[in-house]
Amino acid sequence: MSKRISQRRKDITSQFGPIQIIEGEDGSRYPYCRSVFINDDVKVLIDPGAGLQRLTEMKKKHRIDMVFNTHFHFDHIAYNYIFDDSRILINEKEAPCLRDRRAIPPLIGIEEVYGKGWVDGWLERIADPTTEKSPYSPQNNHEWWLSTARLDGEYKWGEVLDFGKTKMHVIGAPGHSGGFSCMYFPRYGAIYVADLDLTPFGPWYAGSDGDIDQFISSCREIENVDAEFFITSHEMGILSREEFRAGMDGYLAVIDERDRQILSVLSAPLSLEEVARLGLIYGRKYHVDAWVYMWEFITIKKHLLRMEQHQRVSRIGDRFVAV
Repeated sequence: MSKRISQRRKDITSQFGPIQIIEGEDGSRYPYCRSVFINDDVKVLIDPGAGLQRLTEMKKKHRIDMVFNTHFHFDHIAYNYIFDDSRILINEKEAPCLRDRRAIPPLIGIEEVYGKGWVDGWLERIADPTTEKSPYSPQNNHEWWLSTARLDGEYKWGEVLDFGKTKMHVIGAPGHSGGFSCMYFPRYGAIYVADLDLTPFGPWYAGSDGDIDQFISSCREIENVDAEFFITSHEMGILSREEFRAGMDGYLAVIDERDRQILSVLSAPLSLEEVARLGLIYGRKYHVDAWVYMWEFITIKKHLLRMEQHQRVSRIGDRFVAV
């Protein structure tokens, strides 16, 4: 499947009328993402995470009136700050994150895993441009501070925005984050699905506001949108409707595989922390980065609680065991 998709990507144009795709650095792998530029009467950029050099070059060539963030995660807001003459907008559910940085830790997972006492230290680190970056996550990147400095407006799920020739329909697709949004362009048969990305890693719902069942439901809704082209923010790129639908079952099957991995270690009761320390999702060597462990912990927790609901695990005190 991946080979066929890879070949197909090379054959598909990166422009749909006024809608242009800006490839992210490093193959649009995290912490970069694919950005979308709408070169219309109103000039719009969606998710400025393609990379500083690429977005700076684009800014020199074009006036950017509005910058839309599909959600508040770092790779989708990273270079908001270079568009100082543009209006910055995000969905209304996550707008507090760009009004007050203290709204970020409860959503991203900092408070859940490390407690409120960790928040001040994190804010101090991202405020300082000389802070050493973390090895495997963007937790200490100064761009967090720069790109959450202001917000000029909000958009709502179900809203239709008119930029001239282009009308953009905002589709709410929670699960990856609480306010996660996909941008649909019916006239050009294209939809920017952002992090419903079909990558081999699988679905990401490792923030405190992530939800496995919502993620599945959103994927099923988005795969039935009447579009010819599905544009992912990471790696895969521009997929035809057939490719997107064909890849979805395998993508969501990663969730079941994670359940199986977790169940395989629960022949004897283990605590949430003990399971998380095994590194079943990310690998133990990456836990030297506090945020990678945070994502591991939250992912494992969501799976355990979901399997407990489905009576696939039971709880003995603070430990879980396979049923």
